[in-house]
Amino acid sequence: MNYAFLPDLSALTILIVILLIMRRRHPHEQADIWILGLLITLVESSAHIFYTKNGLPNHILHVIVLNCYLLAGVVFTWDARRHPTPARVRLIYLTLNTLPLLVINTLYGFYVNKPASYYPAIAAGLIIAVASSLYLRRTFLVTALHLTGWLGIAFLISHGDYRKAVYWSLCGVYAVAARKYQQRLPRESTGRLAILTGFGIWSLCFFVHPFIVTYRSYADIASHVWNMQKTLITIGMILVMLEEQVSSNQWLALHDHLTGLPNRRSFEDHLNAALTRCRRANDHLALVILDLNGFKKINDALGHQAGDQILCGIAKNLQEDLPFYNTLARLGGDEFTLIAPDIKDDRVLDQLLSTIQSSVQRPIHIDGQSFSMTACFGLAIYPDDAEDATRLLSIADKRMYALKQRPVSNGQINLGIASAHLQ
Repeated sequence: MNYAFLPDLSALTILIVILLIMRRRHPHEQADIWILGLLITLVESSAHIFYTKNGLPNHILHVIVLNCYLLAGVVFTWDARRHPTPARVRLIYLTLNTLPLLVINTLYGFYVNKPASYYPAIAAGLIIAVASSLYLRRTFLVTALHLTGWLGIAFLISHGDYRKAVYWSLCGVYAVAARKYQQRLPRESTGRLAILTGFGIWSLCFFVHPFIVTYRSYADIASHVWNMQKTLITIGMILVMLEEQVSSNQWLALHDHLTGLPNRRSFEDHLNAALTRCRRANDHLALVILDLNGFKKINDALGHQAGDQILCGIAKNLQEDLPFYNTLARLGGDEFTLIAPDIKDDRVLDQLLSTIQSSVQRPIHIDGQSFSMTACFGLAIYPDDAEDATRLLSIADKRMYALKQRPVSNGQINLGIASAHLQ
């Protein structure tokens, strides 16, 4: 056995174990695919240990290593970008386009040096590339790149450059994966930088490999660079998972876990910011607090799950109907708040309240039953009623609860209207 590879192999194994532990503690949609790709890479790294005089036959190890390179690259390419095409269709697309490359890698791994042996796989690759691109309506650029790649492989093999044909095709696979990760991962992500650097080095290593074999003095340096990229990619994936977990925690700290609306803490920040803008622009702002009527009865009769569905339905209706620049929040229970800036006159205010009414009353369907809710509203206007957030909230809240105490006929919605009209 070649024990010189054990330190790098151990480091990669430890990083994969760390990724597995993180995936278990912090579930991540990409982690399973990342781990699969890295495990294939681990098999490739393990094969190098047996490159000895008394080890396994070199041609067997060569085939394993080359095909692991290709399969890992395809797995990472599959993961690197979400696409509107159904997952099953994409899987078939990648599988069909990978099979001819697997055949070429296998022939080269067994040291087959007859161009005619490669031509059927090249022809199949060309046909599959064109047919699948047309079927999936890929862009002209994607189809052209497919054709250029296969024609390039055919040219190199026809001239006996088998090594370049194989390694440059692998370079292309990893370059595509790098490009897709560049498009998918957030620009500000530190993990993105590590992943792109790793895939860039990986692609570059495949490109220069045919030349390195003729300059043996650079082989050791190339080997260290080669091992570096695997560590970079694994660390990058761990960083991405940590960053997304932190981002998720920050989002949860500012949003209601049920409806996804801003929570009380976030609402207060939005209100203070909106008031600051209104003071500068000398604009009016409406603060609306609404409380659903009869919500407790629904919870008691149908259970909290039905109540949660009602709350989500109301939140969805309001979000769909209200202007995008309004801020809707859930303060807790069945109480919602709305910040509506740029209220120029009573007509705009009346239109806003009418929109809220229709949104709340829109039927919500749960398990075959239709529910139409009503609500009590409390309204306060800046600066007519108050000029600071605390007093505005207090006034709107008092008006809402005052109306809550009044008897409400079926189908009626109470509105708490600010006492001062807009000027």
